[in-house]
Amino acid sequence: MEETKAERKARKQQRRFEKEQATLRKFPTPQNIKEINTKAATILCVRFGNKYPISYVEKLRNMIKRHTTVPYKLVCLTDDPTPIDGVELIGQKNAGYAKGWWHKVHMFDSRLPLSGRILYVDLDIVICGSLDKLLQIEGKIFMGIRDFNRRFHREWKYLNSSVMSWMHGSQEHIYTQFKKDPSLAMRMHGDQDWTWKCAKDKIKFWPELWIQSYKWEIRDRSELQVINGVRQFKEQKDSVIIPQDCSIIVFHGDPNPAIVKDKFVVDNWK
Repeated sequence: MEETKAERKARKQQRRFEKEQATLRKFPTPQNIKEINTKAATILCVRFGNKYPISYVEKLRNMIKRHTTVPYKLVCLTDDPTPIDGVELIGQKNAGYAKGWWHKVHMFDSRLPLSGRILYVDLDIVICGSLDKLLQIEGKIFMGIRDFNRRFHREWKYLNSSVMSWMHGSQEHIYTQFKKDPSLAMRMHGDQDWTWKCAKDKIKFWPELWIQSYKWEIRDRSELQVINGVRQFKEQKDSVIIPQDCSIIVFHGDPNPAIVKDKFVVDNWK
């Protein structure tokens, strides 16, 4: 199948990014050498309240294990002390925010017992390809997703915070400015709006083919409808095309992977 104009653009963007990363690996700075010598990459998730049960963390753990060959540790910032096999917990009291997603801002707190480069992932994602390339980012850059409205607006420039990567402590201002007046920050819709406001001049976007939206890029929004008050697909679809270089499929908003019965989702989200 011939590539579309948007796909060609995404492919060129990916090649540019990969070339930049190759140059950094070829001519490492002392800081980069220190990062390379770090024992394990850190993959971080955040779970507060009861929106997502422990099974979401367990499925994430399983997917990461299947799709990662480099050393890593999985860490969960949470208010739930229940042990999870294969997951390190960082316990923190629930702050009682009206929307639990505001706890994501806490992961930028430099006082957390973390170090080196952090790869943050939402709990409601599906991992379908190697995470190694996302875990081996060189330099001090702050990575995020170009928001999936890119599907409808060619020059769209905004953040989706479902998958991000940064050096621990380098983005502390996102947390400290939030804590000065959380009620002011929470006038915005969500954590990704706040993160974008605080760091839009520093964020570099992931290659778009690495991380895709299931409902807008793998499937089409015209296939959605509201059923029993929940937005979901009208019909099950068992033949979907996933870009060759795609590692993560994001389920932003509704539906989340728990209610999607497409073969690709059922086979991978476990």
